[in-house]
Amino acid sequence: MAGQRTGTPGLDGILIVSKPPGPTSHDVVALVRRLSGTRRVGHGGTLDPFAAGVLPLFLGRATRVVEYHLGDRKAYRATICFGASSSTDDLDGELTPVDGPRPTREAVTAALAGLRGRVTQTPPAFSAIKVGGRRAYALARAGQTVELRPRQVEIWALDLMTWDDTDPARPIAVLDVECSAGTYVRAIARDVGAAVGNAAYLGALVRIASGPFRLEDAVPLDEIRLAAGDGSRRLAALLRPVDTGLEHLPVVALGTDEVPGFARGQYVRPRAGMAGVVDGELVRVHGPGANLLGIARAAGGRLAPDKVLVAAGASGATVHPIESPPTRPAAGSGAGNENLAERTPDAPPAAPALDPGLRVVSGVGRLTTGDGPLFAVVGVFDGLHRGHRYLLDELVRHAERLGARPAVITFDSHPDEVLLGAAPPLLLDPADRLRLLGEAGVEVVVVEPFDAALRATPYDAFLARITARTRLAGLLMTADAGFGHERRGTPETLAALGRQSDPPWEVVVVPSFTVDDRPVSSSEIRRLVAAGELADAERLLGRPYAVTGDPDPDDPGRLRFPLPVALPPPGRYPVRIGERAGVAIVAAGDPAIVVEGLRPVTDRVTVTFGGG
Repeated sequence: MAGQRTGTPGLDGILIVSKPPGPTSHDVVALVRRLSGTRRVGHGGTLDPFAAGVLPLFLGRATRVVEYHLGDRKAYRATICFGASSSTDDLDGELTPVDGPRPTREAVTAALAGLRGRVTQTPPAFSAIKVGGRRAYALARAGQTVELRPRQVEIWALDLMTWDDTDPARPIAVLDVECSAGTYVRAIARDVGAAVGNAAYLGALVRIASGPFRLEDAVPLDEIRLAAGDGSRRLAALLRPVDTGLEHLPVVALGTDEVPGFARGQYVRPRAGMAGVVDGELVRVHGPGANLLGIARAAGGRLAPDKVLVAAGASGATVHPIESPPTRPAAGSGAGNENLAERTPDAPPAAPALDPGLRVVSGVGRLTTGDGPLFAVVGVFDGLHRGHRYLLDELVRHAERLGARPAVITFDSHPDEVLLGAAPPLLLDPADRLRLLGEAGVEVVVVEPFDAALRATPYDAFLARITARTRLAGLLMTADAGFGHERRGTPETLAALGRQSDPPWEVVVVPSFTVDDRPVSSSEIRRLVAAGELADAERLLGRPYAVTGDPDPDDPGRLRFPLPVALPPPGRYPVRIGERAGVAIVAAGDPAIVVEGLRPVTDRVTVTFGGG
């Protein structure tokens, strides 16, 4: 019957809802979540309860692209009531009549001209803006005086459509408004009243467009209920594709063998090229068959993943959508990011699942205010060895002390590729590195492209790019650490910079982690692996050495590596593949290994040396 759960595992797409007056935006989201059986549902901009009109809802994978719509233009039809002010600037507040000059159509038309363009607007006291960590409306309801800073907004259209002066002391105007996201139409009503020497409040509001989504295309709630009652197919037919409204973004196509790297969040250089795409520009990434893989940013002929909409391990032929992130297990439950009960003892491990509490950001330019405050450490973190784990423990401890989020700023490729012309072989697959960072308690990882421009960037300019986007609580460093052009960002220079900043931030210096009185380093572990001294490498890593590769489609027993990895000398080595023992054969000059007895697999495989 109508309103019953459909039993569907979830839907992906955009539902353009025609919201009626009365329910909150959250109420509509909850209703659609229940009717669709989809856990992940979000909206593209709140409408007040008394307001009606376009409310775009994003279901399943589409929730990953909501942020690209939050800056969309909005269009409204607003009813403005003169002759009284409102404590909330709309009809829900306490009304106070005024005795100012009676507004006329001519006076209002003239006032509207002064409110168009890029203008300064003071948000209503009853708004969701945070003041000292609390919502302004909560402070106002508690009787506290709320002073909000004016902000710049853009009003492209503000036109008088109808004028009703049946009651000359309390005329009513209907306006059409087209404005930037973040504009308060309530404040426009208030300001129009003040501009004519009277007072006014918002009596009714209908959103007629939100970016590309228009009222004539919106679906009433009753129709959504009926569709859900008839089953998931009819409800799915109401959805628009995930990238609806993003048609202005160019499309870059990947080949079948390029899809897995992108799915793991790695930078990809498309063989087909990126003709006409400008550096820094967002693009839609398509796989074979024109299926949407995600959103990326162009960076020096490569694609820097911004939003990945396919699961790690996906190929160009089979794309597995991510419906929702894995659930964080309860403390002490023994559960991880995969269901071990469903794994057979000899099944190879699945592609690593990231901790749901980890946010991965493609470059500091993609940081947002909501990411901060950050307490960060900068480094390559290849191998995530015992020295790195010690630094991350200190990072988490000091971040908690400062009330900040522990963050790692790392790079899409090894800096030696730019500095020396060749990168060393990796000790850890980039996807495994992200997984281990999340398990260590890191909440934000910024993957910055390392290129010639970054190499030449002074440390203070780089940090200014961060603080322009979000708040920085401080940096964690060792005494010999340094970054920025010519490594001039030392603990001393950075501490001085932090004291001079507004707001100030601090530098915490910790000693290097040592084993046998020698600092643990990735370069030393690479030397040990290359020498076949895997037991000593394990002692510095804090875990057995492992490599992650892709099965050769022509020889499932052979694992190849999309990036250069550190391998021991040629020979036969006992290994583990999941819970199963095997033997890995490393051949001289072959950037691959053969694993005896490896069953045919299609997903990535992790081989751990020393399995026996």
